[in-house]
Amino acid sequence: MSRVEKFVVIYDIKDNKNRMRLARLLFEYGIRTQLSVFEVEVREKEYRRFMRLVERKIKSDGDKIYIYPLDEKSAKKIKRFGDWEGTIISDFFI
Repeated sequence: MSRVEKFVVIYDIKDNKNRMRLARLLFEYGIRTQLSVFEVEVREKEYRRFMRLVERKIKSDGDKIYIYPLDEKSAKKIKRFGDWEGTIISDFFI
């Protein structure tokens, strides 16, 4: 069984169409926690493909995508306040 890595992806993309394409891609791998923030899971064997697909979404100067690794210990310490229940799918992470 291939290992699963967790990441937080934060982005600032100028073009609306391109920003929507990135969001659709990220929805395939995870959940949106804020307008430009996703928590994603990527299987080890999909890692390189995922990174290539995300990197290709940079189309113009000023576009930014940051991907932060999230280890299991840190993931368990996440605290969410406010109206997050409609955003988070509690059994999402496999």
